[in-house]
Amino acid sequence: MKNKLFVIGNGFDLAHNLPTRFDPDFKNIARKYEQDNFWDLYQSRENDIWSDFENLLGCPDFNTLEEIFDGYAPDYLSERESDRDSIIYQVELNGNLKNALYEFADKADDSLCNIQANDLLEQILDSDGYYITFNYTHTLEEIYDIPWEQILHIHGEVGEDNLELGYPKGNFKPEKYTYDARGKGRGPYVETEIEEHINGIEDYYVRTAYTELIDKCKSFYKEIRIDLLKDFLDKNQCKIEEIIVYGHSCAIDFDYFSYLNTRYSNAYWKFYVRGTEQESNVWYLIGGNSIKNANIIKV
Repeated sequence: MKNKLFVIGNGFDLAHNLPTRFDPDFKNIARKYEQDNFWDLYQSRENDIWSDFENLLGCPDFNTLEEIFDGYAPDYLSERESDRDSIIYQVELNGNLKNALYEFADKADDSLCNIQANDLLEQILDSDGYYITFNYTHTLEEIYDIPWEQILHIHGEVGEDNLELGYPKGNFKPEKYTYDARGKGRGPYVETEIEEHINGIEDYYVRTAYTELIDKCKSFYKEIRIDLLKDFLDKNQCKIEEIIVYGHSCAIDFDYFSYLNTRYSNAYWKFYVRGTEQESNVWYLIGGNSIKNANIIKV
């Protein structure tokens, strides 16, 4: 029925065995584009699923990330400029997120030719409903024949130059940086903000390299596109009475859930969850947004 709105996350594609896990599917592709183990160095906490990885893109740890500069200290005895600015060039060689993302999405979408519909999802989905998908793939269109005009790919879709990935804009909080104040390898060690440390670096080449690296880290964000969501719902004149969430971790993209709850304050929510962590996230989401009518279904 056209009064249903489905919110689809990566768990939906995983239910079809598409290669859309962060680890190993994306991570193995990302490593191909790196000279060093950039994504292993990036931050100090676990990032086994997409929501972890995206949130933690806003928390780079320069205590380990600076290892990409090892062996590239400026050589001022050389007459070649390349021996001095090679440390800066390392930033260009590392952290090539977009290239990996497009290859990852294309590979997952190509895999659709080898899958079949999921029995449970065939019962849940509605060809007359509207869909907000956070996935890049065309699983809804190709496997379940959902009309494209009833689907909003909020983070972009395969075939378009609009794929988005990253931490929510405004949530950039790097780990504290620790350095040897006397540079003798035995302390005292000082903990500071990384940008404060960078501003104090006297060497032009080293300071430039660190500045460009933190600028690259800052660029790993995605816009919150409430305008796209509003336009989609307005255009289709959606009068939503039921909101069904499947495959979304509910650990990120909070602004979209908040908007939907405000716009459709009397809607009945149905969350399909897998595992205790996702269930905990959903309870937090329900409480944080004061969702009045909701049911959690374990799958």
